Amino acid sequence: MQQSHCKNYKGIFTPSYFEDKQFLISGASSGIGAYIALYLNALGAKILALGRDMSKLEKKQQEATHKDRFIPITKDIAQVEGLDKWALNLAREYGSFSGAVLSAGTQQIAPITSVLSVENARDVFATNYFGNLALLKGLLDKRAKSEQGASFVWISSNASIKAQKGLTSYAASKSAINTAIKSIALEIAPTYRINAVSPGFVHTEMIDSWSSIYDKHYIESIDKAYPLGIGKVEYIAPLVGFLLSAESSWITGQNIVIDGGGSL
Repeated sequence: MQQSHCKNYKGIFTPSYFEDKQFLISGASSGIGAYIALYLNALGAKILALGRDMSKLEKKQQEATHKDRFIPITKDIAQVEGLDKWALNLAREYGSFSGAVLSAGTQQIAPITSVLSVENARDVFATNYFGNLALLKGLLDKRAKSEQGASFVWISSNASIKAQKGLTSYAASKSAINTAIKSIALEIAPTYRINAVSPGFVHTEMIDSWSSIYDKHYIESIDKAYPLGIGKVEYIAPLVGFLLSAESSWITGQNIVIDGGGSL
């Protein structure tokens, strides 16, 4: 991953665009979530970076442009009970949030004709949907005093709209996000906004962990199948930044696909 792109980013935002903002990022220890956390921090934001592995979070902190504004916090959001109250207490401890990126997720490749079970489907939903939902509920609590105009971005997947074998539970959990944000957007408007982003196949650590399936030949086939080629984490962060910014103030309840044309 080319984390230096965060520090040297020159795009639509100035380096201090988010300097008065504070965001909660789940899934910030690796992959898309980690890059988004570093990207927003490079633009001045204070980041509360959630993840299960403190050592990974601390490594990301060392890569951050503003290390004192990158706060690593260990939390397994799959343990849902009381998580909304925990998020509320974060707001009480660190102050009001300008929004959040709900990026924590897990993938499971489980064909329904063999290893798929209700139990492992619950495991996928616990992180991808219920855990992130509980965090969101805590931040939307009036006592959290989230900033007027705060924006929330939930990371979905193009697997929710493009069928793929073996991804029944994963795709279903991401589809739940796409539907939920519509109802949530109506409930929280006009005070707050929420949108989803659905990346296509992005090469991350999670892909590497499934190397027995996502081998060299599979990666090459995806790269050829996607009109704009395989995805990189740095392709996703600017869209998330836009949705968190005031520049997108008339956008809410939308699922925005960013997949290099992979779902066409």
